Amino acid sequence: MDFPKRIKQHKAQSDSFAILLYKLKDLGIFRNVTENDYGIDFEIEIVHNEKLIGRYLKAQVKSAEDIYIRKDGIPTVGGIKQSTLLYWTELSYRSHVIVFAVDLTTEKIYLTKSIFWQATSLIDSSDNSKTIEFLPAIDIAELNDDVKKKEKTENFISSLLVKKVAFDRGITDIIFAHKTLLRNIKSLFELYTDTWHYDAWTEVQQDDVFKTVLECSQILIGFDLPEKLDDISEDERKKLFSFDYWARKTDWSYEEVSNQVAKTPLKAIYPLLLDRLQYYSDLVIKGAYYWISKDITYLKLVHETVIPSVREHAKMIHVDYEDTNFRNKESFDSFLFEMEKKYNK
Repeated sequence: MDFPKRIKQHKAQSDSFAILLYKLKDLGIFRNVTENDYGIDFEIEIVHNEKLIGRYLKAQVKSAEDIYIRKDGIPTVGGIKQSTLLYWTELSYRSHVIVFAVDLTTEKIYLTKSIFWQATSLIDSSDNSKTIEFLPAIDIAELNDDVKKKEKTENFISSLLVKKVAFDRGITDIIFAHKTLLRNIKSLFELYTDTWHYDAWTEVQQDDVFKTVLECSQILIGFDLPEKLDDISEDERKKLFSFDYWARKTDWSYEEVSNQVAKTPLKAIYPLLLDRLQYYSDLVIKGAYYWISKDITYLKLVHETVIPSVREHAKMIHVDYEDTNFRNKESFDSFLFEMEKKYNK
């Protein structure tokens, strides 16, 4: 006679969950969904000041006794099925999905950003499993020598990173804002040029474009604003994306913004916004195989829209988007042909 033995994989999973729940216990409510595990282990609802505030995300937990740390310091975990990657992308349209990796030897927790963009870049025409990357560990050894305080600090940082994902704008909002600005890229630069060329105390000529820039910038830049912006007060920084705030700054109206007032937010926003537009365009191109099937019109828009590389104000006010330099020399059909060759090797 003999008793049943616990499967090693089950123990690893159980240990990973226990470590994660203990270290991030102050984050919020962990709802276990492992019984229906198709790539998700928990739904995490954030608790802020003991209040449920409607912010949540989904999480997969990977355990590994020896997570592979690359030479550049990036932790990785392999063996991710393409069906799992695709499942994560579809879930991401409704809720952010992150992946945790728990090192069972050191009990250190690693986590990804919202997995959507990384997953889209890994999906291809093969059946090969993929390797995903995690955020590098933050070395806080020099900040505190006390082991208990160090552990608390590590847990606190991990919790902050998870909360940031939960509070970030959703994937559908990001894609909408990205599409909107790419479709109106010419108007973006006309707005910037006109604001400095028209009389300073007349209203912004394209106030609808100005509003769109503010709204989309809030989505694409959001919490990633630098702590300090040149020529921007702390109050202006807090209200940077608010049309009503800038309208109140214009003495004569609460419905219009003067060119003089508009200069302040536009000069601060545009370099950051152009960087974010390029960032998301690069991610879409990197995940071309996914977008060919999911939204080929979006892929074509990204491919055909060249984002000017200038970021200095003195140059941006002279950008003429009619210039042929802002045309992609490669046709979209040629691009698709090259992608087909790449993925069908």
